Amino acid sequence: MEVYKGVKFEVVFISSSPPGDERIAELKEWCLTFHKLGLSPAYNGSCGNLSFRRNNSFIITPSGVNFGKIREDDFVEVKKCDLAKKIVYVIGKNKPSSESMLHYAIYEKRDEVNAIFHGHSREILEHGEELGVVTAREVPYGSVELLEEVLKILGKNNFIILKNHGFLSLGRSMEEAGEIALEKLRSIMDK
Repeated sequence: MEVYKGVKFEVVFISSSPPGDERIAELKEWCLTFHKLGLSPAYNGSCGNLSFRRNNSFIITPSGVNFGKIREDDFVEVKKCDLAKKIVYVIGKNKPSSESMLHYAIYEKRDEVNAIFHGHSREILEHGEELGVVTAREVPYGSVELLEEVLKILGKNNFIILKNHGFLSLGRSMEEAGEIALEKLRSIMDK
């Protein structure tokens, strides 16, 4: 298992001011929910990442922040990504999540997806095959290879298991993305 070392791309700060969007409060609440329910335990130092679409950009959790202690000014707006050069352009005071390129690629492929939640629940991983489609290979977090593995199986799937890593829950809203993850967790806890 690879030790978490932070982001694997260059970050270009367009502005160091925290992004302003009233929906950040809702995203923070989902972070706290994931933390309380064990959907985002630390995976080699990272709790996962949650984001929502904002016109031609998205707001995402920062790299390496504990979801139980996250503040509204911690969030980062990703304005664009250059996947070939591995450059992420942001607004905010923190580096964005190490999976920012993955979120970007999913938003580019799926116009109807407005929220992406990624967690590291051990319980969900243990039941991966029965809960959703699983990536074929285990590849390093935050890598272009992970992005490529997800895009191979993305289709219209709204719940994807990242082999030996975690899960992605996609929704038309933060509520939908969160409820999909909660329903998957409930389905295995009820057994």
